[in-house]
Amino acid sequence: MDDSRLDTSKSFTGDIYLEEGGKRRSVRIDDSDWLCIMDAQVLPTTFWFGCYQEDDGDIYIIKEFTNGGSKDNRVLSLNDDGRLGFYSGSNRPWRICKRDGEALVPRSTPEAAITVSTKGGRVWTADNRQCKAAKGAGSNFVVHIHKVGVYRF
Repeated sequence: MDDSRLDTSKSFTGDIYLEEGGKRRSVRIDDSDWLCIMDAQVLPTTFWFGCYQEDDGDIYIIKEFTNGGSKDNRVLSLNDDGRLGFYSGSNRPWRICKRDGEALVPRSTPEAAITVSTKGGRVWTADNRQCKAAKGAGSNFVVHIHKVGVYRF
């Protein structure tokens, strides 16, 4: 992505959770680099959400956030079946908004119910322990924001 379009005022680090039946479950990267849903007692993976301005609105590039930087510059993308995983060299853009359709404003929202989708309208959906992008309503994901204004790492 073109760094001149990076909007650090909307870029942030945070954790993602799935809320189902009154329970909150962590979203993590498994050993095979897939995004998966874990039991509540497992700590979530922290992600970097880099916001880039495009002519048709903001898009996000999502990477694992670690002290040493993202591993092999891996970016969250999807395979042919829609399963979410991390790929080196990918630039998959995501649209993120609050579940009610309002814009996500990280500075004023330490935690928010969100919808994450592709430009084509496939929405993040939980399928047992797997995370997928599919047509439809999507699942109830929540982002817990740690820090706003995080530049590339």
